[in-house]
Amino acid sequence: MALSVGMIVLVDLRLLGVGLRGQTAAQLVAETELWTLAGLAVVIASGLMIFSSDPVAYLHSGPFLFKMAALLVAIVYNYTIHRMVACGNDSPLAGKLVGGFSLALWCSLVFAGIFIAFV
Repeated sequence: MALSVGMIVLVDLRLLGVGLRGQTAAQLVAETELWTLAGLAVVIASGLMIFSSDPVAYLHSGPFLFKMAALLVAIVYNYTIHRMVACGNDSPLAGKLVGGFSLALWCSLVFAGIFIAFV
């Protein structure tokens, strides 16, 4: 999870104008694309193995259901709107909005994963 989310956060921070000012967001997307995809593949594969250990408990867990819905939205968002704005010549405001929303979405996934154990 840290690998894929970390790569996406790098692009988000660039869209927000906070870090990596020497590279454009489009360059970061191109350079982190393989790592992001590899991280997502590992997350999905390991998540399926963990889910198979007790599917009934997970299907009755609110944080788990939220995490799965948010993960689906985050993946679709990352490979559509996020990529389009990062690779395009949109306004800085659009970049900040898209980067901020993406950052909030991925952070909510991390926190939902933590709360699965406590609820």
